[in-house]
Amino acid sequence: MRKFIIIVFCVLGMIVGIAIGESLAGVPALSWLSLGGELGFKTPLTVDLNFLQFTLGIWCKVNIAGVIGMVLFALLSRFVVRWVKL
Repeated sequence: MRKFIIIVFCVLGMIVGIAIGESLAGVPALSWLSLGGELGFKTPLTVDLNFLQFTLGIWCKVNIAGVIGMVLFALLSRFVVRWVKL
């Protein structure tokens, strides 16, 4: 349960960080927070065997603010786990 909470907090930190970084992209002094890239496949791979079809794909957007948010939320999750006593 403890690892699940830490993973959820890391994902939430990445989402919040990316949102903050994208919103600050227009501010000249803080535009460096939106620097980053995209990893993965834009178009998923589809395999059709006539009786079975499955699609594989993964895509992730990363920027500096997202990484900072993920680290901060991971540290916050440790305090939450201790507070809940899991």
